[in-house]
Amino acid sequence: MKNTVKSILKVLLIIFLVLYLGVEIFVTVCLLNFNDQRVTELGNKSLIILDEDLSKDYKKGDLLVVTKNDGKDVEKGDYIFFYNPSSNYEINYVEVSSEPIITNNYYTFVVGNEYNVYYDYFIGKDVKKFSGVGSVLKVLEHKYGFLTLIILPTMVGIVFEIYAIILEVIEIKKEA
Repeated sequence: MKNTVKSILKVLLIIFLVLYLGVEIFVTVCLLNFNDQRVTELGNKSLIILDEDLSKDYKKGDLLVVTKNDGKDVEKGDYIFFYNPSSNYEINYVEVSSEPIITNNYYTFVVGNEYNVYYDYFIGKDVKKFSGVGSVLKVLEHKYGFLTLIILPTMVGIVFEIYAIILEVIEIKKEA
C-alpha cells in the first residue's frame, strides 16, 4: 500500500513537472517573439492579450490568436485588428467601411470615417479566443511574474540537483 501511494505521488510529480516545463518553454518563446508593440508574433499569428473590452465578444483578459493573411479575404463589413499609429500603436478592432484598395499587391483597408489602415499595420481578421487565459499569460510575461514563477523555481531545482550530486560524491568517497 505504501509503495502504491509513493508510485502515484511520483507519477503526479512527473506530470506536474512536464506541464510546468511546457508552460515555461511557451512563455519564454512568447517573450522572445515580442514585436515593438509587445505583442507576440509566431509566424503569421499574433497573440493579443486584451487590457480592455474591444467588443461584446472580446473582453478584458482574453487571449486572442489572430491570423494574418494577405488581406484578400477582407471585405466591406468585416471586422479587422490593426495597430493604430496615431494612438501609440494601440490595437484597434473595427469594421471595414469600404472595399479594400489594392496597390502593388498590398491591401489598404478603409475603416470608420475614411481612415486608411495600411497592410503594415494590419494584424488580421481570423480570430481564436481563449477566455481568461490572457490574464494568466500577462502575469507570466511580466518581469516580476517571470522571475517569480519561472526563474526562481528553476534556480531552486538547479541548486537542489547540485546539492544531490555533492551528496552522492561524498557518499562515494566514504565508500572508497
